Amino acid sequence: MSTEDGQVDVADETRAAIDAIEALTLDERAAAYLSLAERLRVELEHSDPSRQSD
Repeated sequence: MSTEDGQVDVADETRAAIDAIEALTLDERAAAYLSLAERLRVELEHSDPSRQSD
């Protein structure tokens, strides 16, 4: 699903990422979840208006 400005809906993208992670072997999941968490943290920081400089 896309938003009006053409960006992928983060919730749909995240759900797809979680589904893909759950399809991995148990040994591979931890690293994949850490990678997803880091990506989401970066996205959140970039979307936070209080963190943007003038």
